Amino acid sequence: MRKLLRSLCFALSVMGLMEPASAWAQTKVLFEAMHAQTAGNADWVLDEDSCGTAQRYPTPAQSGITATTPETYWGGAYSSFGVALVKKGFSVESLPGGGRITYGDTSNAQDLKNYKVLILPEPNIRYTTAERTAIQAFVKNGGGVFLISDHGNSDRNNDGWDSPEILNELMTGVSWGLRFQVMGESDNWFNDNPDSRYTTDTTSPIVHAGAYGKATVGKGLGLFGSTSITLNPSANPNAKGHVWMTTGTAGSNSRVTFATSTDGTGRIAAIGDSSPSEDATNGCGHTTHNGWNESLYDNALIHLNAVAWLAGAGGGGGTSDTTPPTAPSGLSASAVSSSQVNLSWTASTDNVGVASYNVYRSTDNASFSAVASVSGTSHSDTGRTASTTYYYRVSADDAANNESAVSNTASATTPATTSAARVILNELLVNEPGSDVTKEFVELVNVGGTSIDIGGWSIWDSTAKRHTFATGTVLGAGKAIVVFGSTSGIPAGTPNAVGASTGTLGLGNSGDTVTVKNAGSANVDSLVVSSTLAGTDGVSANRSPDASATGSFVLHTSVSTAGSSPGTRANGSAF
Repeated sequence: MRKLLRSLCFALSVMGLMEPASAWAQTKVLFEAMHAQTAGNADWVLDEDSCGTAQRYPTPAQSGITATTPETYWGGAYSSFGVALVKKGFSVESLPGGGRITYGDTSNAQDLKNYKVLILPEPNIRYTTAERTAIQAFVKNGGGVFLISDHGNSDRNNDGWDSPEILNELMTGVSWGLRFQVMGESDNWFNDNPDSRYTTDTTSPIVHAGAYGKATVGKGLGLFGSTSITLNPSANPNAKGHVWMTTGTAGSNSRVTFATSTDGTGRIAAIGDSSPSEDATNGCGHTTHNGWNESLYDNALIHLNAVAWLAGAGGGGGTSDTTPPTAPSGLSASAVSSSQVNLSWTASTDNVGVASYNVYRSTDNASFSAVASVSGTSHSDTGRTASTTYYYRVSADDAANNESAVSNTASATTPATTSAARVILNELLVNEPGSDVTKEFVELVNVGGTSIDIGGWSIWDSTAKRHTFATGTVLGAGKAIVVFGSTSGIPAGTPNAVGASTGTLGLGNSGDTVTVKNAGSANVDSLVVSSTLAGTDGVSANRSPDASATGSFVLHTSVSTAGSSPGTRANGSAF
């Protein structure tokens, strides 16, 4: 990013783009500002009255904005963007830190159902599963989302994730047909100014037939540190490129710099750089590019065209739909604990696309109540009562809120109450056999009475995090999982074993400290491995009694004739 002097002549061009306020009256645009949009040198907020804090309503009030109001009216690097939208008649808000991203939650004053367009300016923190589900539902049901990425390795808060990776993850589970290039891939970090290799489709609502005019060849976008977008029309034939890199080919599926797509009745716009949409109205040590106000490029025009299209202008959006999906089939229910019933079913079909499924529950098989709305074909119904029979039915909704007939009825009876899950360190091989460090291992055992999801849990030694369990990893009651230094070190036939996600455990032969942490970084179990327990080549430290939460650690040869027993009980039997 670079900081430039504002171009005074651009103020006149913005005034030239004015239209009657009534055109977009009551159309609300939400700028997401709760995912570290002010990290590092970033300042992608409408207004920032105090450093690092965007408020819901920028001040002074937007009602005071006129055709001559300068972008300095507000104090964030997206003030130009916001002020320009207000001049068009839109209403703008920020979703500040401490807010919630939901869809259909009437307790949330900023629920996405209250807005027409959601702008995601270079997020630096990953969206949670619930947030991703809400944004996807918002689009399927007619909302417009603007994905503003940046170049690879733009991790401004140093959490290991940058914006193209975060936005790609946001699109998990949906078929938008768009993907940002990330570090290690081609065209993930480049400058291209001007960038005006436009689509030949003259109906393009972004560059040729936009609500605010046609972009000029030779101007286009001013990209300063951009990634590119790859299209997947086989996943979504409505995924379209509008601008390509100067070195790209118009009409191709790669080297796209501005793209759009649709899902259900909603719309998506995407750009690979935040430079064109930001200005230099900022403080608090932030340094941003003055792209919005550069008269050399059509940055403002293209972005305003995009927001108007996302809000419903022009063609190419989702279609009207009055046909309901088919009923889900094959519903099955399984009580996995005294308080949880897992459901699964076969997907419905729809002429446009299934948006979500409604889960209905009953205790008398007569009166059913809606208990959940989910995007996939499974659901875990938690908080149930032990020793109770529950009955379930499922229906499908499409993006136009057409609901299908209900599925077959499935039932399950929860068992009596069992003990809670409890995960312990049970066996550790610190001093590997010979010099093959890939055979070091850490064995965890769930000694509780219920299964537990350990996705996101981690294993640490005294110096660093060595392994993070993959999302969805479930450790059953009474079961074990083993982490080896590398997949190459896993002995053949070892049950439920994985290689360390970092490629090594790095345990010290003269002693070490091994700690298990949950997804919230709280300690679950820890062991200081003494030199006595680590001093024998190829012999592990094991609980005695085996798999006992209160057992002390001894050399494995004290509880068995074997030197170790990864994945099995000390005597070699299965967990």
